[in-house]
Amino acid sequence: MKAFVILMLVICAAVIVEQSEAEEMPVNGVDVVDAYRFANCAAETEVFNAVLVSCPSLEVLALKISCPKKGFLKIENHNLKFLFLSCLGIKGINVSSPNLDILSIEYLSCKEENFFTASPRLHSHRNYWAAGQCLAHTSYIISCPQQGEESIGHEVMLSGFNNCMKMLSLMSVSVDLTNAKEVEMLRQVLAAWPVEMGELEIVSKINNDASKESESSIGKTRNTIWEETKPFPNAEFRVYAVWLSNFSGSEEEFALASCMITHGTVIRTVTIRPSSSSTTKKSKIKAAIAKLKELPKCHNCFHIRCSDEALVEPSLW
Repeated sequence: MKAFVILMLVICAAVIVEQSEAEEMPVNGVDVVDAYRFANCAAETEVFNAVLVSCPSLEVLALKISCPKKGFLKIENHNLKFLFLSCLGIKGINVSSPNLDILSIEYLSCKEENFFTASPRLHSHRNYWAAGQCLAHTSYIISCPQQGEESIGHEVMLSGFNNCMKMLSLMSVSVDLTNAKEVEMLRQVLAAWPVEMGELEIVSKINNDASKESESSIGKTRNTIWEETKPFPNAEFRVYAVWLSNFSGSEEEFALASCMITHGTVIRTVTIRPSSSSTTKKSKIKAAIAKLKELPKCHNCFHIRCSDEALVEPSLW
């Protein structure tokens, strides 16, 4: 099994180093070597930057830091898959991680104009900055690992670490709904979430290079994951609001939306953000929205919205 390198820094605002610990940390049954936990340490951002530069093999990084002097934190790592940030006393952050799958932010003391990210794999149509503050949230692009490999970021999401993120009630997930493996990974993440979620954005990925395996998995997705008798992800999960971004009106998107609506998974709103303005796509999206609005609802306060009002019949508003 592949060995992963994980670095977790938990730093308090003490002026001197009170204690330092280094220990191996297994992640949900995955063997981890050179896994370190540094606790009760204090340093300026330049020290953290130097430590991070010296660890180019990191795939998982959790930073919970408080700096006595404001400065810019720099995270440049091409191997990084998972990044958790809770940073107090920093002036800004520059993240350059082209292979990052998961970005989870608990707290940032910097302003929006001083937060820079170069992680092209992450896609979200939601703005998580409000009144100059960054709202606690998680962005995740689901991708199936190569055969015989583990998805370390996904393993972290399913481990006890999600309890650290239970106050991060906003999540954006990019997923290929025609890929049974990715849909199952989405189900696992949502089923493992420890509390009710405030807002969930599901971004449908466009897969133009579908392999034979992906094509054969489409039928499996429809026949098993989207069974009408089974709530998705389970009977316990609840979310107040869902955004369906890049919505094209496909069978998989409709199946997911109808399942979450009829089983009462979504408490208040489902908001649809269409994927295209073409006439063909518009008619398909419009028909899908009309069908969704005809479904039985489990909550009296529930309603369906669309970012393009032209796609909804006036009589259905």
